[in-house]
Amino acid sequence: MKRLGKLLAACLLITLCACTKADNKQEPISVLAPQGAPALATLSLSDKENVTVDTVSGSDPLSAELIKSDGSYDVIIAPINLGAKLMEKEATPYRLAAIITWGNLYVVGDASYKNGDSFAAFGENAVPGKILSTYANIDNVTYFSSVQDVQAQLLSGKVKAGLLAEPAATATIAKAKEKGIELSVLTDLQEKESKDHQKGYPQAAIFVKDKDKTASVLQDIEAFLNEGCKDEQKVSAYIEKIGADQLGIPNAKIALASWQRQNLKFVKADAVINDIAEFLKLFKIVFDEGMLI
Repeated sequence: MKRLGKLLAACLLITLCACTKADNKQEPISVLAPQGAPALATLSLSDKENVTVDTVSGSDPLSAELIKSDGSYDVIIAPINLGAKLMEKEATPYRLAAIITWGNLYVVGDASYKNGDSFAAFGENAVPGKILSTYANIDNVTYFSSVQDVQAQLLSGKVKAGLLAEPAATATIAKAKEKGIELSVLTDLQEKESKDHQKGYPQAAIFVKDKDKTASVLQDIEAFLNEGCKDEQKVSAYIEKIGADQLGIPNAKIALASWQRQNLKFVKADAVINDIAEFLKLFKIVFDEGMLI
């Protein structure tokens, strides 16, 4: 009987250990992010075995996933106006958790540029166009399909100035120098201080469906953006590991050179409600706290 008792105790111990291991196993979490600055916010997630990050170009794939009630993504990074518009229409199960970019738009051009000269821009009906028309007094603007098109206009000398986003702005200035063209940042469109005393405006945001499930991912992004990104060697290693093409950036050197102007900073959404409400007014979206996770 004693032997049987010992055997049963051993079996119970094995069962408990197995359950503990199963309980400690982290749930898989999937993240979707647009290429460029928002994708750089996810660099440190590449260290997490249970987290996968997909990147996409343009806003259409983000919209398509945000409206899915049974979508596969736990975390979606997207322009705040995009997610807020869907929430206003009750067309998405996702809710706003945090802001991670505070504007990365700049007027880049020749020092001789004066208002009225031909000017190239992108994103006419999106955040870039709205910011340009709201915070800059620029005439004779021609809109193009993408930031790459604006870059081409500048490098060909067809325009003296244009609207660019980082890290494309830094890359364009470097490429122009190789061609013997001197370009520089003429205007920082993030100089206006926000109502909540942040520099810039809430541009890219994190949307989640389950606050508890995604808490560890948000904590990791926060720690990286507010502290970990100061280690340039580590940032460079992450970019090399993931691949510049996957992230939608020229290379690690350009990413590091433009890091400060990308205005990557994690701030919980409920701490900057005034900023969010003010920014969404530009898009005729009425903010309410039901949009928060």
